[in-house]
Amino acid sequence: MSTQVSAAPAVAATPLFDAEQARGDAARRWAGTPLATEHWLEQASGFPRGVVSVDPSEAATVVVACRGYRLTRGHLAETVAFAEFLAGEAFTAEERAELEQDVVEAFEDSPKRALQSLRPLSGGVRRVAALNPVQRAQRRLQALTASYLLELRRQADGRELSPLMGVVSRHNPVVRHWASTGVVLVADALAARMEQHRLVLCLIGRELEAPALLAERLLARAEQAGRLEVAELAASELRLLLLRAWLTDLGTTALATVREDVARAVQSALDVDIVVQHVGYRAALEVADQAD
Repeated sequence: MSTQVSAAPAVAATPLFDAEQARGDAARRWAGTPLATEHWLEQASGFPRGVVSVDPSEAATVVVACRGYRLTRGHLAETVAFAEFLAGEAFTAEERAELEQDVVEAFEDSPKRALQSLRPLSGGVRRVAALNPVQRAQRRLQALTASYLLELRRQADGRELSPLMGVVSRHNPVVRHWASTGVVLVADALAARMEQHRLVLCLIGRELEAPALLAERLLARAEQAGRLEVAELAASELRLLLLRAWLTDLGTTALATVREDVARAVQSALDVDIVVQHVGYRAALEVADQAD
């Protein structure tokens, strides 16, 4: 008689880390708070529309050929995905079709130049998916700043926004621009700063004040702020992702201590935004230490 062992393969196949279970645990632990719902940069794809993929055979499909050059379905998909990445929102079907048509027309007008402008986007969807949420926020901040600075120079020369940034600006327009420092504040960065307030205040059971009044106060102070402070405001989405990562990873005892610290600070603060910034700095330092 022989003894058979059949359980080993099943044990070996068990993953050491179940991402779906981890998200479920976080949702239960943070029920009723902003951390119960993923930020779109924390989703698997890293794009507002969720799953962004093009079948390889479909991606190679030629949409239009001109002067020996070919524009493929993959070029169009990458362009739309990049624009949504900058906009921070998924486009409507009409907006996607409009942007694709603009790319086709630009290609037909100057195929070589059009493909040169699209080349940096090649593989962009895969690269973003391979990054962690904080890295995605860094990449997005860099891309938004570079893209809008280019468009602002175009406008200074009397030219209109490019078709891509035209549709991006409908969703995520420039709120302020500091030409002397090259800092660009976009609408969703300001929204991210207010989300930081909501997240920090939820730790002590307080509600966010009227968003319109908070936004007005933040912008008013930014007009008189120095370079570092306006850069911090422009990078609010990055700070938000760092703060979310830090809080989600905290143990029960450490989280209780943070809540006590925030309660004392907010109670004595003349400006709650200073407390929010301090918590953001602390989160950034803690995440950086963990990365090392």
